[in-house]
Amino acid sequence: MTTKLLSEIKNNFSAMAIASAVFIVFFVMFEVLISAESAKADAKLRVAASHYVATLKSKVDRELNTLLFVSNGLSSYLTIYHHELDHQRVQNVLADLYTRTNNVRNLAIAVGYTITYMYPIQSNEKAIGVDYRNLPQQWPKVKEAIDRHQGVLTGPLDLVQGGRGLIYRYPVYIDQKYWGLLSTVINSDAFFDSAFRPLLNDEFDFAIRDQHGKAVYGNSDLFHRQGAIISTSDFPDAAWEWVVLQKTEKTPQLIVIARLMGIVIAVLLSALVYFLLRERKMLTALAMHDSLTGLANRRLLDFRLEQALAHAKRFKRNLAILFVDIDHFKKLNDTYGHDVGDALLKVIATRLKSAIRDVDTVSRISGDEFVIVLDELNDINDANVVAGKIVHLFKEHAEVLGERVPMSVSIGVASFGQDGEETTKRLLKKADIALYEAKGAGRNQFRVFTEVEQKSLFDS
Repeated sequence: MTTKLLSEIKNNFSAMAIASAVFIVFFVMFEVLISAESAKADAKLRVAASHYVATLKSKVDRELNTLLFVSNGLSSYLTIYHHELDHQRVQNVLADLYTRTNNVRNLAIAVGYTITYMYPIQSNEKAIGVDYRNLPQQWPKVKEAIDRHQGVLTGPLDLVQGGRGLIYRYPVYIDQKYWGLLSTVINSDAFFDSAFRPLLNDEFDFAIRDQHGKAVYGNSDLFHRQGAIISTSDFPDAAWEWVVLQKTEKTPQLIVIARLMGIVIAVLLSALVYFLLRERKMLTALAMHDSLTGLANRRLLDFRLEQALAHAKRFKRNLAILFVDIDHFKKLNDTYGHDVGDALLKVIATRLKSAIRDVDTVSRISGDEFVIVLDELNDINDANVVAGKIVHLFKEHAEVLGERVPMSVSIGVASFGQDGEETTKRLLKKADIALYEAKGAGRNQFRVFTEVEQKSLFDS
């Protein structure tokens, strides 16, 4: 892999790395802003869900209070008339209260622990005469109401007379002594349907379960869904849990658009940075390289030569310069045309690069003149080997644009040993003098700058 290719890969990787960093920075910045907006939307959703469940609870509380108030009125009647209860009169009172309620399945009065009065009797015959103490499922709540001297709501549960319902049991105490129990059996399905029907909407789904995890209303699977908002019932003695869940997760359209725009903008900015860096590298390369051959130009040659000479002096290394001139290039240009001449220069550049190492520099400083910097030579005479190799390479004709063009080169060699003082200007001058020696000797050869030329250089 050539130095130029490695440099190009390095430059591309550098530009890509910076562009990627720009993309990440802007993407993260946009994502932070979008996440903040999303958090606001989630908070708004939670507020809406909390408000919705509060509305549902309030509705149930009002409906239950309306129904349970029946027990309070009936308790007052029994406290006053318990000594002179007439069965038909009690049934009439229960019937009147029953007609004033909705979704009540039956009203019952237990004298002591035995259900004695019931309305309506139809379809509830099995419950009359039942002793609560013989109902293992219901007795704990009955006893709880009696012991606490206050009403207890339980259910939904399976009823003796069939079906399921909510039961509100209210103990009657006369002169601080337990007298009996009032029961209001509510058709739970009808009650909840009636309470919730006006409040159902397309945005939220909800459910209720009891303290044992059994469904009171709706689908109890909602409690296990992601994003579910769970709360407890505020109604006394109803240890219910409520869950509200958005039916379809709706990411606000603005957030979706903002996220897409953020990605697009981050991509565009990173792409812009990448192409700007590539363009800058290309402009830098154009400023330092010959546009036709891609070789280093005079500016880059001066820089590389300064570096190489300073390095050779510091680390006691050998250095050489080859001044290469294409023999009779003007004649070749005139004979074959400028198109062939330009194509020929590219072939020349390729042949010169093939004769040197990747660490060496070959540059084009004028139309048909090239300078090669051979850095870090193990032996000063290695420069002569390279020069001879180049001369030999150019003895072969070049196939260019359908033309078979003969070529030859003249080369001047100037070296810097491990010791001594030297400047780049003097080195180039020495190589130029040696080049003219090669031309004067008949071309198609190389000459090395010698002590004779050294003396003539000093004299000049």
